[in-house]
Amino acid sequence: MPLRSEARRWTWVESAVLAGYAIVVALGIAWHEPWADEAQAWLLARDQGFWRLMLHAVRYEGSPGLWHALLWVLARLHFGYIGMHWVAGAFAAAGVFVLLRWSPFPLILRVLLPFGFWLAYQNAVIARGYVLFALLAFSAAALIRNMSANNLRPMPDGKDSARSSTLIWLAVILGLMTNLSVHGFVASFGFAIAVWPVLRRRTRAGSPVRKTTPALILGSFWLFAVATTLPPSDVNLAAGKNLERSTEKIWASFGDKYAKSQLAADHTGGVRPGELTSAPPLEFHRAGAEALWHKFARVLSLLTFPISNFRWLALAVCVLIVAQALAFRPVPDAPQLGWIGLLPWALMVLVFTSIYMAPRHAGMLWVALVASLWLTWPETRPETLSSGSVTTSRKLWLHRITLVLLVLVALDQAWWTAHSVWADVHQPYSGDVAMAKFLESQPPGQRIAGFYYDTVGPAAFIRHKVYFNQPTAYWVWTRKLRTNQQAPATIVTHPDLIVVGAFDWGAGDGSITDDWIAPNLSELNRVPLNDLFGIVPYAEAHGYRETHRFCGHAFMRDGYSEYLCQIALEPAQNPIH
Repeated sequence: MPLRSEARRWTWVESAVLAGYAIVVALGIAWHEPWADEAQAWLLARDQGFWRLMLHAVRYEGSPGLWHALLWVLARLHFGYIGMHWVAGAFAAAGVFVLLRWSPFPLILRVLLPFGFWLAYQNAVIARGYVLFALLAFSAAALIRNMSANNLRPMPDGKDSARSSTLIWLAVILGLMTNLSVHGFVASFGFAIAVWPVLRRRTRAGSPVRKTTPALILGSFWLFAVATTLPPSDVNLAAGKNLERSTEKIWASFGDKYAKSQLAADHTGGVRPGELTSAPPLEFHRAGAEALWHKFARVLSLLTFPISNFRWLALAVCVLIVAQALAFRPVPDAPQLGWIGLLPWALMVLVFTSIYMAPRHAGMLWVALVASLWLTWPETRPETLSSGSVTTSRKLWLHRITLVLLVLVALDQAWWTAHSVWADVHQPYSGDVAMAKFLESQPPGQRIAGFYYDTVGPAAFIRHKVYFNQPTAYWVWTRKLRTNQQAPATIVTHPDLIVVGAFDWGAGDGSITDDWIAPNLSELNRVPLNDLFGIVPYAEAHGYRETHRFCGHAFMRDGYSEYLCQIALEPAQNPIH
């Protein structure tokens, strides 16, 4: 990757920061108990062929398949489920290396940023696809800033192809980012727009860069991401259902009878004889000022939640970052991109005002903000401060205040990391490890039934298929499989053991919008342990009793987002262990 000439000198400080970061992440991984989302991706990759995984299975997951493809390779190399976490940690460290080596930030920020919660815990210790985003986003930011810095410099004879090579590298990186998640797709689009003015300046300077090959590469990645993300018609995952329902509503508005019938069937829940009925979803009827405030609060939360739990500090940082990007516009011999460099972050905020974003996804917003800050971070040499709508003195004060508040935010996030790593060392993140050990201690030949998605967590630790009532070790998000609804038909066969994967929303950070509007936990947790089909009380009414409950907390910022539990029920005549 053509970045060597722009790399800063590596010193003992960078080495110490990277080593300290590796120790923090290693401590977290060593004591972390994985949970269902980590297990689901691993099981999908472990148990399927590559092309079936890419072109069929991931379409039920609501995201493209880059992470699953990586796990497919790891599974064939026999890394194992826990080994996956160490590889994820290595990718996180690689992203921090890029930050330390090529970012334009002053030393104090380069020392503090790696230890923030999202980079050092949520997107490093937790092994999900988001761990790749920092490496990709920071690499893209470094390449674009490098292109901007070299934009008007004459290249030696025969060396102008280096710029074309850089653009191809950028297209590959943005293509991989596109296939990471919906968040990555949006960010890659923002990066692609941000680099366009840099290319135009090169063309005006008389040395245009060949764009056809990079455009074809990026376009191919985009098409593949769309092909592997479009949900099948029978999808039952929330993200996929939302997309499908939106399409049905559009067709129904044009009078399509099938779309109308599908919407009507969804409204009734499609209950069949002998099946359990799901508890009705929460419906909030807001109007007027309350509805407007909730919409505005969601926008505010998307801005502030990833940055700091001190909401006004976070909001001030956002305002100052935007103001700094506007004040320090692109000028000759200065690599900052100006306001257009904010697009990877701004587009993500815009898109997710209307698409649900869970707290665990908010790290993508933070990484996009750091990458956008990378693109807009100003050169403060005197010759680069001559143009703009404000005076040089005001520009410098704006820059200094922005830096001070970013340092405060970095310190706040370092505390979140300390809280989460300390908590993970001293208490469980989930009950999956404990339940897996309990299941493995059972006598051979036990008939074990599993209900709800979270039961995939313990299954990832066990090589053979665990639950006789589930067709695969991973959970298939399809309406054709009615595992939970058909609990009566399963329980009547008298399983030796019933496992129920469950959770409650946490006292804080259960939703990003809660950053500005306090949640009503009595409403959120009106169904105990989110047992929407009432499987636990049904089993207890038909000869079973709870004998084991293994729980943990999904640590989030300085609190937790979910209370994750695995529940075991055995025939009532069995003694409680």
